[in-house]
Amino acid sequence: MITMFTQSLRLLLIAAASLLLMVGCNQADNSESSLASQALGTDKLAQQAAPALPDLQLETLEGRSAHLSAYVGTPVVLNLWATWCPPCRREMPVLEQAQTVFPDVAFVLVNQGESVQQAKAFLESEGLNLTDVLLDPTSEAMATMRTGGLPTTFFFNAQGRMVDVHLGEITMAELEDKISRHF
Repeated sequence: MITMFTQSLRLLLIAAASLLLMVGCNQADNSESSLASQALGTDKLAQQAAPALPDLQLETLEGRSAHLSAYVGTPVVLNLWATWCPPCRREMPVLEQAQTVFPDVAFVLVNQGESVQQAKAFLESEGLNLTDVLLDPTSEAMATMRTGGLPTTFFFNAQGRMVDVHLGEITMAELEDKISRHF
């Protein structure tokens, strides 16, 4: 998934850059403002090609239905995890801290393939206070997002377009870097 996405994005950006070069060569005005507006067009094109936040129907720890599409309009850090996964367990305090450090970003933690009892027991035993923990008992998110490993953390802008992905345990420094670059 990551390789295919990276290759597709790279081809799209090369095509967009080539188009910009051709347009730039055919225009009489090559001022900085003209080039800046062309660059903004490339960014917009790349964002339109980026995968969207999937509209999965999940469940809250309280048993209510939840849709990922409800988060469109705010930047989202979407983390796929499980209680049996050691790197997932280690990064949970980092994600809890990040919720406080970045209050304008939604940290959505989607448990993969486990029951509400398993997820709640883990969170309680670790003393974690996470605000947006959802359950995906059939691991549909992993299939939809085409990831084969946990943890995987996806970054979606406020328009619901993927802007980055991180496979494996994530640190606070990596979170801060990605959030500062994309949000």
